[in-house]
Amino acid sequence: MGLLKTKTFWTGVAALATAAGTYFGGEAGLWEAAQTALTGLVAIFLRSGLLRLPQG
Repeated sequence: MGLLKTKTFWTGVAALATAAGTYFGGEAGLWEAAQTALTGLVAIFLRSGLLRLPQG
């Protein structure tokens, strides 16, 4: 549940929403939207992996 409280997670979610909005709004092509979405997913999963590292 700690992941939902991080700013990095919400920034990644915002990137995914931006990718969807620009694609469906016609302002970005499929590849530009996919690149934005991939960046958002990397942010989310990288942060998720860092939160699981041992603190010792």
